[in-house]
Order: sequence, then C-alpha cells, then structure tokens
Amino acid sequence: MYDDMINHKMIKTLLALALVFSIIFIPPMAIGQSYAPGYGYLKMPIRVHHSPTICAIEPQQDSKFPKVGQQLLEETEYAVLDWNQKLNQGLGKHPVWNINLIKVYLGQQKGFDYNKCDITIHYLPKPENKDTEFVAAGVTIPNFETNKTNIEIYYYDIQPNWQKIEWTENNQDYYSYVNKPKYTGFVATSTQLDSTIRHEIGHSLGLGHFIVPYQELQLIIKGIEDMPSIMIDTVTVLGVTHYDITPLDVWEMKSIYGDSGFDHPVTEKTGYQRIHILDTDKQNYQPSDRVKLLIDTNNFGNQTVGAVIVIDSENHLMDYFSVSKLNSTLYLNDRYQNDGKYWAEFIHPSGYFDYASFTIGNQILQSSVIMQNSTQQVPPEIPSWIKNNARWWSEGSLSDYDFVKGIQYMIQNGIMKIPQTQNGSGLAQQIPSWVKHNAEWWASGQVSDDEFVKAIQWLVSNNIIKT
Repeated sequence: MYDDMINHKMIKTLLALALVFSIIFIPPMAIGQSYAPGYGYLKMPIRVHHSPTICAIEPQQDSKFPKVGQQLLEETEYAVLDWNQKLNQGLGKHPVWNINLIKVYLGQQKGFDYNKCDITIHYLPKPENKDTEFVAAGVTIPNFETNKTNIEIYYYDIQPNWQKIEWTENNQDYYSYVNKPKYTGFVATSTQLDSTIRHEIGHSLGLGHFIVPYQELQLIIKGIEDMPSIMIDTVTVLGVTHYDITPLDVWEMKSIYGDSGFDHPVTEKTGYQRIHILDTDKQNYQPSDRVKLLIDTNNFGNQTVGAVIVIDSENHLMDYFSVSKLNSTLYLNDRYQNDGKYWAEFIHPSGYFDYASFTIGNQILQSSVIMQNSTQQVPPEIPSWIKNNARWWSEGSLSDYDFVKGIQYMIQNGIMKIPQTQNGSGLAQQIPSWVKHNAEWWASGQVSDDEFVKAIQWLVSNNIIKT
C-alpha cells in the first residue's frame, strides 16, 4: 500500500499491513533488534502454498463512472500477466510461476464458489468503514487461519493536502506543514491504478515494502530517479509517470519461494514466523460484551512496534491498532454486533505474526444443538480451506500445530463428532506418519470425508490430539 509524503521532521510509521496513514509514524523494529531504515524489503508474513488463483470481483455500477469496472478488471488482468511474465522470464515454454486470474462479473457473483479463490480483489471508490477510514490507494488483508487474502483497491484519485499546523511552546510560536492527503472524487490515473494493483498483488504473494533513504525517495517522487521496486510505499502519481515490476522484486520473490515456483516452495529460514503472543480473554462474546485482546509484550524492546488488525469472516477490515510495549491490552469498540466469527491478527514488518479468533453470539452453541436433535444426522459440509490445510500439512508446508487448529475448528463447530477425552488442548504427542498419508489422499479425493473423520477421531480417542 502507498504512503503519503510527510514533513521529514516527523516520525513515520510503516506497518507490514501497508496501511496508509497521514499520522506520526515510528520506525519499524524487529522484536529484540533495531531496524535501521535504508535499502531493502520489509518482511510480509503472507505465503501462498500453491499456484494462487486470484478472483477479481467486478465492482457495483458507479453512475458517475460507468466504465470504471471494466477498466479495473482489464488493468488487473495486465498486472497478473506482468507478474507471470517477469517471474518466468528466461524459462521459455516451461513456466513454473503460475498466477491464475478469474474475473467474476456482476451476473456471476451470487452463485460463484469463492472457495476456489486464494486471493480476492474488491474495488471500491475509497474505504467503506467510516470508523477506520484512512487515505490509501489499496490495502492487503490476510487471514492467517484460512490462508486466504483479501485485497481492496480504491479507485478514487489521491492528491496531496498540505495543512499548516501551529503551536506555542515556551512562549515561542512554531508552525509546520503536514500532508493529509485526500480523495478528489475523480477516478485515479492509470499510473496510480496500475502500480497499486501490482503493488498489492506483490503483498498478497509475500513481498513487503521496499525501503529507500528519505533523500532518494524524494528524487523518485519528483521523477528524477526510477523506482527500484514496485513495492516502494508511495503513491507514484505524485511524481513518477511509469511503474515497473523490477528485477529486485523478482529476486526477492525467488528468495522466498526458490526457483521452482509457487508449487514447489523452499522453506524460508527467516521472515515468516508465527509467535504466540496474541489472545482474547474468552472465545465467545455476546453483542453487548466488550472484546478484550491480550498481547504478550514481554519480549518487546522499547521501540518495537507492530500492528493488530481485526477482520470479519469475509476478510473485511474492522479495526487496526499500533502495538508497542506500552499497550499490551486492547479493547474493541461496540461495532461488533453481528453474530459470526472474527479474527485478531498481529503483524510485524520483520515477518512475525500471530492470530486469535473469537465469535459473537450463540452460533456455535445453536449449531451444536441442531446437530444433536437432527433426526437425519447429516453433518455440515467440511469447508474447502480445511482440505487445503490437509494437503499443505501432508506436504510439510503447514505445521502440526496449525493443522490441529483446523481440526479443533471442525470439532468446535459440530462438523466432526468426537468421543469425550481428558481435559487439555492442542497436540499431545507426535502424529503418526500414516495420518499424513491419509490427509494427502483425502485432499486429492482418494479418501472419503467419512474415512478422514474416522482417522481424526482415532487421534482424539488415543489422546494424540487433545480438544
């Protein structure tokens, strides 16, 4: 996402989420180590585990700009082609990097199977939620539990909006000019839209922002120097008249996944690590309850800064907070009135992440009662993302812990019935290798849902998985 330019005397905040704020910002710090701004990529804790499918959702008709939907879908197609071409450059007729695009037109959206989408792109004039509105050209919102990512592209033009700030200190008057960019209400230039779409797709594949020194950034903004990366966090329309996915972006992508493409990734040693520091005070809330988030900041340095975002079941952004050693407890406001599941996610620009889920209302309890009283005893359909988890786990791309979290989800939502066991939760001991083979066969359709569920029931019955 692209940042506005601010007075160089101000402190600036870069979040791995890439939200654009016109506020004071704190330099990003790795947990336990300092980060010196210079050349290089921040880490983005998002990974795809196979060749991703991007679903571009045609926006609702805009009476002011009737052709903007077609324009956005076309520019997204060009962006995907550009990423595919740059990643596969030199590979001839045997490309190993494949990003698939599905355009979902208005007439198809009601019955469309969104489970096939690894990355979903929505197009909006500007952010919808007034409570969390920020000025941005786009935003990338991951869901670490489902391994799905949502992108929002804002197609209104952004322009600088310099405001004079005055204050008095020790009887001395001071002033400064601060840029609080604004949407003009007109459609953005093709440069802004094309670069934003490429930029956000880069985030959804795992690239963080590319940081350059302030002085060089000014030269790029003025159009004096070329952009070294599509991942620079500034609205290029302010000065740059062209955009490129550069060799640096390709090199960084291959440093994450290796040379064999998304389907055969290497295990990256750094820049993608879950740390268990985030939790809620309880799992289920009523709409009148106050949701409490707990962050373990014991290992934070005095300058360690990250972000917590809250998303709903459709990966829409509900809240965001800056997090430091000083705010280890967060309280969410009263906008969480709709029954359903929500996720709180910690994101740090050094690649650390964590997540915790909670529900509003009695949905889990009600579904469990319905299951028990049903005469037909027809279990709910197993979500497709759980099958994806099984495949990634069998391939070694997902840890035992994260796989067990998916199993616990099925149990808690009444999708899978299990016998009563002793108290406890999580993984009690190593899962037998034959279960991974079973998961692989189930993910590929060689084993039925019923047979796979029986294997999981065996694990629970034998206290290998505790619920």
